[in-house]
Amino acid sequence: MANSNANQPGDGRPSRAEALDVLFNPRSIAVVGASRTKGKLGQAVLALLKKNGYGGKIIPVNPSGGEIEGLQAVRSLDEIEGAVDVVVLATPVGIALDALEACKALDVKMVVGVTSGFSEAGDDGHENEARLRRIMHDAPFYLIGPNCEGVVKPSADLQLTFSPMFDGLRPGPVAMISQSGALAGLMALRLGERGVGINAIVSSGNETDLTAADLLDYLGNDPETRVVLCYVEELREGRRFVEAARRLTDAGKHVVAVKGGRSRAGSRAVQSHTGAMAGDDRVISAIFRETGVIRARESVAAVDAVTALAAGRKPAGKRVGIISVTGGLGVEMTDLAESAGFEVPVLAETTQTALSQYVPFYGSVTNPVDLTGVVLANPTYVGRCLEAVAADPGVDIAIAIVTFVPDQLFIEALAEAYEKTNKPVLIIWTGSARSDASDEAFRERAVPVYDSPARAASGLAALMAMQGEVA
Repeated sequence: MANSNANQPGDGRPSRAEALDVLFNPRSIAVVGASRTKGKLGQAVLALLKKNGYGGKIIPVNPSGGEIEGLQAVRSLDEIEGAVDVVVLATPVGIALDALEACKALDVKMVVGVTSGFSEAGDDGHENEARLRRIMHDAPFYLIGPNCEGVVKPSADLQLTFSPMFDGLRPGPVAMISQSGALAGLMALRLGERGVGINAIVSSGNETDLTAADLLDYLGNDPETRVVLCYVEELREGRRFVEAARRLTDAGKHVVAVKGGRSRAGSRAVQSHTGAMAGDDRVISAIFRETGVIRARESVAAVDAVTALAAGRKPAGKRVGIISVTGGLGVEMTDLAESAGFEVPVLAETTQTALSQYVPFYGSVTNPVDLTGVVLANPTYVGRCLEAVAADPGVDIAIAIVTFVPDQLFIEALAEAYEKTNKPVLIIWTGSARSDASDEAFRERAVPVYDSPARAASGLAALMAMQGEVA
């Protein structure tokens, strides 16, 4: 557990906020374990920093010195002249601990430990963990990790990780804190596919020093953050996490959390993953409900929830208007919406009259609206129908379901309709692929897009910030 007194005045550390400011906008980064051998952690960290355009000073640290990735290496941290903002430890555990000790004699603000072999690794790991804690007891810097995947900040061209899963992310309103680096990468990839931008990602690993509570407090206060997505295996410093989450939700922001280790077998698994004790799942659920945290049962549902919330549109109520090019999917969405506590009311007569211009007599204009296959020959109809439904005074959230149609004109029509309303709009696109070129119309506008009614239902539940879980 992190030292709760580690940031008191007089301990020689900067404030957590000051240190995290440096972490996300570092002027210099030293990579301990930088290597010329592909496949090694240090080589991957160095290569991804360069590939993604980081503009600060990069210092490879390798006992052989020389040139690595076109950069002049130093043989040890002691050879670095002047301050270094961030040190990355990407070596076997013994070497990493020696380097961490050496950092105490330097002007270092933050250390990122991607090295494994600590509390997650049995008896030997516990010994390493004990030494790590002794070093950090009076360290003048903070530590992310160990056993983590690193830090990503797209707007700063910062990809401080060994994983290529974070390539190509665009800046946006979602911050992510995850004890699992792979899950963070998976969720970031899925959000990116839907056009949802990322403000920052921290793979927190074992959380020996800085915890999810620290990161939630910092990232939640960032004006660029609208939603924080968390994957946690243990709520270390639970009270501070609760306080930070409540401040965020009181400010109109959102926290979506996946809690690993909810089952008995899962609880055992997290101990070998990050060395965490999972805790009582009922207590965790109660804490989340109390603080307005939206709990997702798993990572896919979390992505669904965040996709809806990231658009920043808040519904006035629970009334849903649905249009669909196929009757069956419209019925399915209606059932899912009502089972989740939403209403699917009959549309106003004026709305039905407007829809009748585009919907044939064998369709339906009541709600859900069955456009039928006529839209195949008239791509703009789907946009006009979405506009009409979204404008209905009895509709708070609009949903459009499209399947087995050419994509370009349909996407443009839907995107234009999305811009003409301030109400939340969810698009369900099934059965046909969208091209990268046409899909950009959705990405540019951050339109929430799903591949099934079930996935959209999780987005609906999140929009209402319903207590309990999104499936």
